Amino acid sequence: MTDISAAPASFIDTVLARRRALKLDPACSALIGRREFGVGHALEQHPLLSLEAIAQLADALPAAAVECHRARQPLLLPGGVSAGDAEPLAKPSEIVRNIDTSGRWMVLWNIEQRAPYRKLLNELLDEVVRLLPTRERGMVFREAFLFISSPGSITPAHIDPEHNFLLQLRGKKDMHVGSFASPAIEQGELTRYNDSGHRNIAEMPLHSSTFSLLAGDGVYLPPWRPHWVNNGPQASLSLSVTFRTGLSQQVENAHRFNAKLRRWGIAPPPVGESPFTDRLKAAFIGGKSWLKRGGRPLRGARDFS
Repeated sequence: MTDISAAPASFIDTVLARRRALKLDPACSALIGRREFGVGHALEQHPLLSLEAIAQLADALPAAAVECHRARQPLLLPGGVSAGDAEPLAKPSEIVRNIDTSGRWMVLWNIEQRAPYRKLLNELLDEVVRLLPTRERGMVFREAFLFISSPGSITPAHIDPEHNFLLQLRGKKDMHVGSFASPAIEQGELTRYNDSGHRNIAEMPLHSSTFSLLAGDGVYLPPWRPHWVNNGPQASLSLSVTFRTGLSQQVENAHRFNAKLRRWGIAPPPVGESPFTDRLKAAFIGGKSWLKRGGRPLRGARDFS
């Protein structure tokens, strides 16, 4: 075993970086929460992420944590897929095992419900915590999802409230990242989503960048960044490790407070107009959520218990 206790700091950093599953440039710290960037990882051969391990996981998760649709979707699908388009899930493991030919697009939500995957998620995000800028105010909670997609699959343009590291495990995937054409369009999409709308957006964003991901590649996306995905000619496996921060949770809770006011017929000032007011809105929603949970820690956006 290498003894690095007396080594120079630069050497220690190099050795530790080789041991880490995520390959993150420390310079990326300034970009977290602000813009997308590419990353690398060393998870392609991880035993928990083989096709067979994922197939067994798919059967072990609650039915509500397994989502499956036809692979080819339109780029714009603001209401989400219709009930008739959702594929039946007689046995999720068989869909995973036959993903090369089944013509499906599948998500396993919150795989951290299973202890080995929770441990993997924490190991990965423990590497990110040290790079979080102080403005983000710490990491609030962590979730992980697996995407299993047949050749040629399309994921419609959408937004997510989480910080997201999407890590490609198998196949090729083009992640297209965009921006809203105007602040008014952005505010409209965030309002629609927080008024119980779908993550899928109603208008194609302006294209900003494309990340062509092969096994070992990844991309970081900040919250609410519009994006869409095209799979290559082989089946694709991707792991998404996500988190909120104190800042992103404040913004999300302020949006939820505004949605509540709109349901009461009140037109609130938009989030971002007054940081002080946003903090008050977020504190109200956070406190109400804490009481509803009976003081239990916040585990994630979905509760499968």
